[in-house]
Amino acid sequence: MKKILLITLLSLLAVLFGCKKSNTSGDNNTSGSNVPVIGIAKLLPHPALNAVEQGIQDELKEQNINVTYDLQNANAEVSFINSIATKFKTDNVDIAVGIGTPMALALYNTIQNRPIVFSAITDPVSAKLMPSKDKGGKNITGVSDAVNVEEQLNNFRKIVPFKKLGLIYTNSEDNSIAMYNTTKEVCEKLGVELISQAITNISEIKQAAQSLVDRVDAFYVVTDNNVCSSLGALTDTAAAKNIPVFSSDPASSMQFGGVLYTAGADYYTVGRLTGKQIIEILNGKKTEDMPTRYVQGVEETKVIIDANVVKALNVTIPQELIPANAVFLNQ
Repeated sequence: MKKILLITLLSLLAVLFGCKKSNTSGDNNTSGSNVPVIGIAKLLPHPALNAVEQGIQDELKEQNINVTYDLQNANAEVSFINSIATKFKTDNVDIAVGIGTPMALALYNTIQNRPIVFSAITDPVSAKLMPSKDKGGKNITGVSDAVNVEEQLNNFRKIVPFKKLGLIYTNSEDNSIAMYNTTKEVCEKLGVELISQAITNISEIKQAAQSLVDRVDAFYVVTDNNVCSSLGALTDTAAAKNIPVFSSDPASSMQFGGVLYTAGADYYTVGRLTGKQIIEILNGKKTEDMPTRYVQGVEETKVIIDANVVKALNVTIPQELIPANAVFLNQ
């Protein structure tokens, strides 16, 4: 019995931490030291982070960059996050990529002698990953998914003139805390009451939504990894009480639906931009000379409108908020 348990445990560890490698040229030849190894680690699997991971690989493939990947997923477990960072350090990957703030922080705190590229991080300066917005770090640079919260809330209020806004955020994630603080400041400026509920993990989202739904006029979904990975728990609760949900994460809105209006970074594009930074580093550019890249313009952002929700709530989306590349769900 002990032997069976040991074999099972070793198998699970091999799946979790084993190198899941692929080569852009398709030959999977990793024996030569001339083929760079790119370690990509994401905090957990959800639509936005998955899109970033895919965008990185597609960019390098399109540019005919021959590399091998070590793809890792921490499943939002702190012990896994640190183990992956240690693995990348021990394996001497040529470039370590952290998708999501906790993953990027673990890499940054563990690896000092290899380039690190972060992706889909809202505020890398507050997270102490970057010295400033205008300068790269000694061995780190990356791409931010930051949005203009004041502009977003003003646009959202053109659709539904809410006075009380509900927000669920993870109180252990730097990115979520930064978004909560920014949203709170903006709401105070706009005269909107922000009613929030902190969570520690995904299982608490439904209960948090239920505790807020009778006290708010609308919900705002920020780029919180836990909330975005289980968005349906929030949208189902809101729909039952005809409360609109607005979001800054197009990827999760595309997958789950139920969000009235979404405006934010196109996460596949974030991945492509991250891939471009990786290529620059492979070509010899120093991270210190590479400031954080922020998404900008309609080409790098996405608007999603759920027609079913528009109809259910009997609202009208102003034409000025519908760009030419807007995506309509359930139309």
